[in-house]
Amino acid sequence: MGSASQPMLVVKYNRSLLRKRRSHKEIKESYIGYVRQAELEFKELTPFEQKKIRDKIMKQAKADRLHDITMSLVALLILGAILFGIYMLFK
Repeated sequence: MGSASQPMLVVKYNRSLLRKRRSHKEIKESYIGYVRQAELEFKELTPFEQKKIRDKIMKQAKADRLHDITMSLVALLILGAILFGIYMLFK
């Protein structure tokens, strides 16, 4: 049986990987500098700009609501036409 060497190669490879691993402490220390540099900066808006953006969002929300209502009505009309057609077919 010449296949006994295959499992030994896998074991040797896994052992070599264990030696290459870094500890949790080493990984944490390598990322500490990046975390401290990542400060979030928010743009300051004037009250006029805030109102302008709010109005734009409200206008878009109203248009989306109108679109949703229109699509619901169209779907309801199509469903009604299909049900009426089925009713007339079997009558």
